[in-house]
Amino acid sequence: MFSPASLKGDSPTPIDERIRNKYIVIYFTIIILSFIPCSLFEYLYFVFFWKEGLYWMFFLFFPFNILALIYILQFSAIFFSVLFLTIIKMIHPPREGTFKRDIKDKDYFYWNLRNIAKKWPLFVNASNPFPWFKNRFTLRFLGTKIGKKVICDNTWISSEFVKIGKNVILGMGSTILTFGIEQERFILKRIVIGNGVIIGAHCSLMHGTIMKEGAKLSAHSYTNPNQVLEKDSIYIGHPAKLKRDI
Repeated sequence: MFSPASLKGDSPTPIDERIRNKYIVIYFTIIILSFIPCSLFEYLYFVFFWKEGLYWMFFLFFPFNILALIYILQFSAIFFSVLFLTIIKMIHPPREGTFKRDIKDKDYFYWNLRNIAKKWPLFVNASNPFPWFKNRFTLRFLGTKIGKKVICDNTWISSEFVKIGKNVILGMGSTILTFGIEQERFILKRIVIGNGVIIGAHCSLMHGTIMKEGAKLSAHSYTNPNQVLEKDSIYIGHPAKLKRDI
């Protein structure tokens, strides 16, 4: 019933096929625009170094050129994605609630458009040699609030309506889902993770979950929608139940 979608490790950003097929031009436009700065950089690199007497420098710095191209592409993808997201949000601001899973429903429609705009930077940055670049950096630009000293490098995190406090550990393979689909209903609700929270490996937090400061969720557990995990308590199970007070 609740199923995260991922592409090469990116955040769960599923897209309704009816909307994807019609508005895929947004996705390709962001891709094309993000390659323009790379092309300009590469052109300048050849102009500056591909000269008699400088060929040795061309080949010496070529590995750094490749590395620079990777990061220019990733920053460009973020920039143009945020640009499109800003326009989409100005037309229809995101909001929480229960909506119809119908492309005629504006909240459902624009949620899909936002996901289309986010797909490319999430895909590109998932390939980054520094894994923290995706979750701790990219997601912040796309709408996720992540505090300081958060370990979340191998976690799927929804790119909006998520607030994570400081000193939080999110286990490998865990999923933070602010959306849910129940038959013809589409649900979008904020998830709040307080300071000092620890979430074990392969856990799932459903939409509306609130984990108060110091709460802990054992590995392979999941929460119910709108569940509240109390402060300094341990929860375990399917669904998660209070184990004991600390």
